[in-house]
Amino acid sequence: MSFRLEEKIKLHISDLNKVRSHLQFINAKELYPKRKISSIYFDNKFFEMYRDSEEGCVPRKKVRIRHYPEEKNPSKNLETKITSVEGKFKVNKKISSDLNNYYFKNGIFVQQYGNCDPVIKVSYTREYLILKNCRFTIDYDIKYEGITFNKIFNDNETLVLELKSSSDIISNLNLFSDFIPMQRVRYTKYCEGINLLYNKPHQQRIYI
Repeated sequence: MSFRLEEKIKLHISDLNKVRSHLQFINAKELYPKRKISSIYFDNKFFEMYRDSEEGCVPRKKVRIRHYPEEKNPSKNLETKITSVEGKFKVNKKISSDLNNYYFKNGIFVQQYGNCDPVIKVSYTREYLILKNCRFTIDYDIKYEGITFNKIFNDNETLVLELKSSSDIISNLNLFSDFIPMQRVRYTKYCEGINLLYNKPHQQRIYI
């Protein structure tokens, strides 16, 4: 099992060109072309995945079905992200349209959480870059949609810079701290979407 370290930095869309320029300056290279991502997130009736993520509990899981809508023949992928004290890892499984429809109708059984139903859809644009052993992603144009009710929230102001590495991520994070004011916070699009669509109070966790 291969764990990785991750760090998310929540910025403003006005920082986009500055982030791109700095990544170019440090010689980060494009890993994949920019693309749209769409994910359906699942949770149980008590929203325990949301709660565990907001409270920073470990171990915890996040389950979603992801696809890339701009692809010619977009496939669906069932992804389970697991966070433990050692780090994070992801289990990815391609699923058929029939199985996708079954999960959407009947839910998914998840060990630790029981039966989980689709709760929100999150869509956004992502750019990918890589430098040595660290992958950088830049997310923006984020859209949150309710599944069982008609509510949509378009977030055109947030920019999310994420770093993923199998080694010391702090040294990579320091590449940005000198030129962009930033706070290390616990941030996930799933929790942000639940907070916005279900009118839940935000519980921002700041790292010192």
